[in-house]
Amino acid sequence: MAIKEKRLCKWKEDDISEKFDKFITIVSDPKFVCKKCGRVANKKKLLHKPVSLK
Repeated sequence: MAIKEKRLCKWKEDDISEKFDKFITIVSDPKFVCKKCGRVANKKKLLHKPVSLK
């Protein structure tokens, strides 16, 4: 069974600091933005209310 990734919307400041390399990978070349919090990600499944940027 695969481990479910934590959605970027739920990341707190400490999560970003501790996993900064992963954070950079997620937000580089964004394809989606969350309508709830405004964060961006390159995978739809990492946001709660994703909307395509393209």
